[in-house]
Amino acid sequence: MTPLARTMALIAALAGIVVGLAGLVRAAALAADERLIWRLPEWWDDLDSGSGSWIVGLAAVAAAAAAVAYLIVAFRQLTPPRPPARVEVGGAQVKLAALERLVATRLGAEIPGLAPVRVQVLWTEDGWDISAQVDVPPNDLAGVRDRAVSVARAELSRAAGGALAGLDLEVRRFADPGPQERPVPGQRKGLGITRPL
Repeated sequence: MTPLARTMALIAALAGIVVGLAGLVRAAALAADERLIWRLPEWWDDLDSGSGSWIVGLAAVAAAAAAVAYLIVAFRQLTPPRPPARVEVGGAQVKLAALERLVATRLGAEIPGLAPVRVQVLWTEDGWDISAQVDVPPNDLAGVRDRAVSVARAELSRAAGGALAGLDLEVRRFADPGPQERPVPGQRKGLGITRPL
């Protein structure tokens, strides 16, 4: 959250609290004593009666501008920023999608049993930051991560230059540990025997 967004949220919260408390106090006072008359301010009467005062028009424009500004800030807070499609590294424009495909291909080729599902590469001030979602066999996860770091570091250094700032490896699921025999099509299973006699 940016300082401007924080300030606007604080102002909106304080204004909402003040208006809400004033309404609560007015409603409580009117409910407690039926003889009490609590008139609304004159500017409210002007708004309600539709007077053509320029002050009322100016207040309406200011309120509309504030509402639009708050909607824009709220929309920006709810939508995450998109990473750029290209970054400039060493005077060259590098397409991140190409690097993501390269890293995914090399990870799948160099690490036995690892199947990349999604790879995201970002350029930060510290270097390349990789987030990879993978399917792996259920053994030696620390070794798989270490191997993934070395493969990604070597590929990014070779292809685009720059250091590897970090690699987040997220295991989507544990893959089948190895190839298993599959029954021949049309072959009957009986008594647990799946091979032809």
